[in-house]
Amino acid sequence: MNLVSPHRGYPLERIEGNSGSMETWVGTFDRIAKDLGDLRDRAHRVAELPGVGDAISRARSDAQVIAGPVRSGIVDAQLLSSVLSAYADAYSAHAVPANRMIEEIQNAHAAWESAAGEAEQAGLKALWSSRSGPDDEATKANDDAREAMATADAAKKALDELWTSWETLYTSWDEAYDKALSSLVSGASVYLTNEEKALLDQLLAANDPAAVWQLWNANPALRDALADHYPDIIGNLDGIPYDVRAEANLRRLKELHNRLQFLSEPQKSEVAALWDEVEKKNGKLISFDPDGSEQTTAALWYGPFDAANVSTLVPGMLSKVNGIGEFGKSARDLIDGTGDAAVAWFGYDSPEVPEEPFMDRAQNGAPALRSFLLGLDAQPGSRTINVIAHSYGSTTAALAIGSAADGLGVDRFITVGSAGLPDDAQVLANLQSPDAPRIYATTSANDFWAPVGKVTGWGHHTDPASLDGVTTFDSDGGVDAAGEPLLATPGHSAHSGVNFPGQNAPGGYLLKGSESFYNVREIVRTGEPGTEPGGEGSEKGYWDLVAEGMSQGGYGLGY
Repeated sequence: MNLVSPHRGYPLERIEGNSGSMETWVGTFDRIAKDLGDLRDRAHRVAELPGVGDAISRARSDAQVIAGPVRSGIVDAQLLSSVLSAYADAYSAHAVPANRMIEEIQNAHAAWESAAGEAEQAGLKALWSSRSGPDDEATKANDDAREAMATADAAKKALDELWTSWETLYTSWDEAYDKALSSLVSGASVYLTNEEKALLDQLLAANDPAAVWQLWNANPALRDALADHYPDIIGNLDGIPYDVRAEANLRRLKELHNRLQFLSEPQKSEVAALWDEVEKKNGKLISFDPDGSEQTTAALWYGPFDAANVSTLVPGMLSKVNGIGEFGKSARDLIDGTGDAAVAWFGYDSPEVPEEPFMDRAQNGAPALRSFLLGLDAQPGSRTINVIAHSYGSTTAALAIGSAADGLGVDRFITVGSAGLPDDAQVLANLQSPDAPRIYATTSANDFWAPVGKVTGWGHHTDPASLDGVTTFDSDGGVDAAGEPLLATPGHSAHSGVNFPGQNAPGGYLLKGSESFYNVREIVRTGEPGTEPGGEGSEKGYWDLVAEGMSQGGYGLGY
């Protein structure tokens, strides 16, 4: 009896297989993987043998030659074991009970055919009796026909229920079979060994970047596979060494840059900006996530990875990766000739203008900055850690640094044109705790938006200059240690802007040549600003003139 299922058209046939035999092969592949793993471990130990001489050198060379193919064999054996084990489970769960139903369905089909035939004959008899037979015979024939049709309907319903159950089982088996074939065709190129997968799981589950660093450092034989197969994870995981992250992210950036002409905006200009910094400005791309947030996030490291003095620049409102080059230049100017390092950190979704009064973007961005700073502190060796934050970046940075009484290992927190620190009492207490970083602050007298931001903000009214022990410094012009003039910051911009669209002037908070930047650089170098407040060359700005006007009974100046 050649039957097919009524809904899916599956042939009613036995699904061949043997669960016991498959489990035996699973065990065989597991043993092969284990034996190859032991061989690989021995090869690694031989490759690391100390000593000199031809024999030792040949042994090391032979061990390295063996290690690569052995790993491939482990991957293949574990893939076969994993795929066959999953298929064996699916076969037992779906194919075996489907096979058991074949005879039941055949019997039910035969029963339905018989009942349907009997119902048809009973119906014909009832039709004949109603036309030519006595009334009592016609009545009996009609009753018999109704009973036969009810029996046929019940047989059809029972058969349909069996077909539905069988099709569900067959479909599940068929999907498992297709998945197994797909895994065998494509899985070997991206499949991790059990040890590598376990390490990846442990890295992702680690409590903090310090734990990530310890896990990574403790498993040198497993690291290359993770970096090769999961560059998007390894390239952005705080606690992973920065040289490893930079290499992983560069590969991803190259892939995008190779098809730059096919990218749409803003990704096209973002990739171009990052490529320019990496290829021409010696920036190292230590984080890169073009898809994980509303905005592309990235961070560029300038200078040596083992620098003893590292500064992180955090941008404010409207900062996008396609403009990271300006902060990259500030980072390079900051460390020029020093041997220090600096990071342009664009690791959060910065606010648009309507979002700036609120804390949402800071609350979303602070955990990412916190993780980055903990990762920086977790790297081996000791270093001075500085955070330099502009505008709303200071709001975000304060929320991150103030999340712990120890300041996350940050030594100096420098705010320029702050849009206001969070009003949260615990955050402010942590920022002023004995282990907190030393805080520095400047706001240009020409900066229209920073004071407005503090007044109009919801949840970030705190002026950093109001905190206990803060060191304030000027950004209104002056002279450097050699007597050379420094520019006053003309507005709120970190670079060449002023306060409003269309305005442009030099002297931004983080632009080389301004008093603000000169002081920031001196704080990073020495811990102290380089100019005296109100010293030679200082100029009166907008808010100075407003204050004078109000002191004379006026209402100040419009802007």
